[in-house]
Amino acid sequence: MSLSIKQLTGLKLLLLAQRPSQVGQSPLRRLSIAAALGVALVSCAPDSQTNSTASIDSPAVSAFSAQADAGAELFSAQCAVCHGANLEGTTLGPLLSGRPFMQRWGERTPSLLFANIKANMPPGGNESLEEADYLAITAHLLASNGVDSVAAALTATTDFTIADNASEVAAGRQRSGPPAPQGLTVTGNVDDFSPFVPVSDAMLEAPDAADWPMIRRTYDAHSYSPLDQITTDNVSNLSLEWVWNMHEGDSEPSPLVYKGIVYLINPGNVIQALDGRSGELIWEHWAGPANRQDMRNIAIYNDKIIQATTDARLVALDARTGQQLWETEVADSSKGFSNSSGPIVADGKVLLGLAGCARYIKEDCYISAHDANTGELLWRFNTIAKADEPGGDTWGELDDIFRAGGETWITGSYDPELKLTYWGTAQQKPWVPVSRHLTIHDEGLFTNSTVAVNTDDGSLDWHFQHVPAEALDLDEVFERVLIDRGDEKLVFSLGKYGILWKSDRVSGEFKGYKETVFQNAFTDIDAKTGRVTYREDIQNAKLNEWTSACPSSAGGKDWHSMSYHEPSGVLIAPLSQTCLENAAREVALVQGGGGLAASRKFFEMPGTDGMLGKIGAYNVDTMEEVWSHEQRASFHTGTLSTAGDLVFVGDLDRRFKALDVRTGEVVWQTRLGTSVQGHPVSFAIDGKQYIAVTSAVGGTSPRTVPDVIATEITYPRWGNALYVFSLPED
Repeated sequence: MSLSIKQLTGLKLLLLAQRPSQVGQSPLRRLSIAAALGVALVSCAPDSQTNSTASIDSPAVSAFSAQADAGAELFSAQCAVCHGANLEGTTLGPLLSGRPFMQRWGERTPSLLFANIKANMPPGGNESLEEADYLAITAHLLASNGVDSVAAALTATTDFTIADNASEVAAGRQRSGPPAPQGLTVTGNVDDFSPFVPVSDAMLEAPDAADWPMIRRTYDAHSYSPLDQITTDNVSNLSLEWVWNMHEGDSEPSPLVYKGIVYLINPGNVIQALDGRSGELIWEHWAGPANRQDMRNIAIYNDKIIQATTDARLVALDARTGQQLWETEVADSSKGFSNSSGPIVADGKVLLGLAGCARYIKEDCYISAHDANTGELLWRFNTIAKADEPGGDTWGELDDIFRAGGETWITGSYDPELKLTYWGTAQQKPWVPVSRHLTIHDEGLFTNSTVAVNTDDGSLDWHFQHVPAEALDLDEVFERVLIDRGDEKLVFSLGKYGILWKSDRVSGEFKGYKETVFQNAFTDIDAKTGRVTYREDIQNAKLNEWTSACPSSAGGKDWHSMSYHEPSGVLIAPLSQTCLENAAREVALVQGGGGLAASRKFFEMPGTDGMLGKIGAYNVDTMEEVWSHEQRASFHTGTLSTAGDLVFVGDLDRRFKALDVRTGEVVWQTRLGTSVQGHPVSFAIDGKQYIAVTSAVGGTSPRTVPDVIATEITYPRWGNALYVFSLPED
């Protein structure tokens, strides 16, 4: 089902009327932005102020089957972008079918499911949906999960147990296509290509220059290659060596390369081993679930490839053959827990974080450590402080069950000397203080912080909270870069506010900051303490009251990792320049409820002349910007710097570029099959240097926000692939 031209026109005009004046934008540009928003936000995160002209007529039904049919059309128009046309789930929303759905909802009632959907969906808000619409969507979900013994249409008080009315036969009819593969689908042995040598702790602490054995290559998260065969003088000769098509779905991968073998995570929890010379597939393993969801990285240790699955399991595979060695559950996926960034292995322990912590349930988010040989749980560090724990008084009077958020959805760093692992934590949930029944003064430890955790026992060594009581969905969860400068041991981070933070990594002492993009959420950042002060209207925001702020939830910086180029002493960061309007929605304090709950609109950052993408280089001693490169297309990869004085990065407009790390000048570029997305890496085989990067689709706000602003940038909506480049042979 789709909206009519008349309906879309009405919606665009409404958005134009509501849009406040935007600095530095022409009337034509404002028109294009509003029009794009009118089309895009109706699907996944509809504008809460749209009028009835953009809604679908409420279904008048008298029976469950007719109600479910009407709900199918509503789901397609309002929910499918986030949850998939077949309820299969994406990175924007969990799957709503099969075992995970029944595990969570089977013993509950339609009335509870309806209330949960109505209170929290869609995250962007859509007041045009009426109660009858939400009931129809609920009926569609039930029918799609085998509920076929119900005659009467659902009401807000329907209270039968869902599982008691689900027919396995009917549920089977809902599955499309054959069952997904499990286990090995392609068999082979890497020893036939390159003799495998087990990976030791020492090899991870000081990897061979030819290898890329973990996300961001080293424990200190420098995303730097010491290879220097490709330089500013010869990079113009760089050409495609080989390409490998990946599985479709949301994808932001960081390949591993060890002894000439590329280990690649695909959407749907599929891992492949490829020959780095030719791209030949050696083995392929499906751990499941076979959805389109994204996983960013995997780990290698001893003789194992270790992956975190999207349904919050740890799986270890034989690195030579892909055969599964062990499996363990990290968290209960039926309660909404998931993973989107994989582990690192430190001192024989698998360290990983957790996502999906927005619900009001007994279990909270945590960082966990597991024995690398067995998967056995060794310790957990909870990122949400309970009432009777240190930091517990920072959550106001909320009961423990209503304290949510604190995800660690980007893999941390590790200092082997200090035996500390450094992680960023996400904000409190829901996004706005009034929605979570708190004030701007309820800081909510240990959210939106850097936490330094002892790897021996999981105890907290220190924390620094960058943005207490975060109010705009701008989290500080991203990589922690560890840098030594003289006698100083430092940790740097850069979050969605676009603020580069500098701290002592031994003590956590604040050392300085730098604003890398325009921000107007804070009126003050204390130069001595780093304490931020929100604008008054943000501090006092009420339910359904719109506030404007920069940057947007696409982030001044998001998951795209920055790189530290030690020879020049600069951090090179991929940045984004968009802004948002935000309005809190009401969320009831009900067990099993919770969620995100904010309505939002997006627009270009004032003063940027529409340049959504920025690469900035910052001196780590002075924190000053050394150079920057700006463009219309947003950047969708991390930055990779090399000893050849190059930094590689890719963008939404399919361009993969090399810049001079000293000046920011573009010295080479090529165009790939679709948008360039993921984490570039460099490796060497037999003395020959390669540069690898993925093209990919999917992803959350870093992609969707530029999509609704820069509508003139087009790219295929498929085409996940790994591209490998090298210099021609002499």
